[in-house]
Amino acid sequence: MLAALSTVMLARPAHDSEYGDLRTLVDKTQSDLKMASDLQHGNKQNDRYHKAQDHLSRLDKSLAHGKYNKGALNDSIDGVKSILDHNTLQASARDALARDLTELKIARDRH
Repeated sequence: MLAALSTVMLARPAHDSEYGDLRTLVDKTQSDLKMASDLQHGNKQNDRYHKAQDHLSRLDKSLAHGKYNKGALNDSIDGVKSILDHNTLQASARDALARDLTELKIARDRH
């Protein structure tokens, strides 16, 4: 069992440990956006969700390849901020996205 675990750990790319926390945050933010977008919205509001998801997906793709993409992170921050500023949200969704936004900004400052 220990040998199998060692093999799995050796097979993990080094960038997983380097960007693992940021990838976890991206995943959490995408989940929170999905939850918030489940309410019925107009086209403009839906477009903001799609753009934010696209930016987060582009960021995650870069991180998965071991590359930090500050532009994609900035675009992701702007996308979440735009949703908070302009979309109709439930209080719980607003709180979750506000936490995500703060954590994304902290992550940007750390990298």
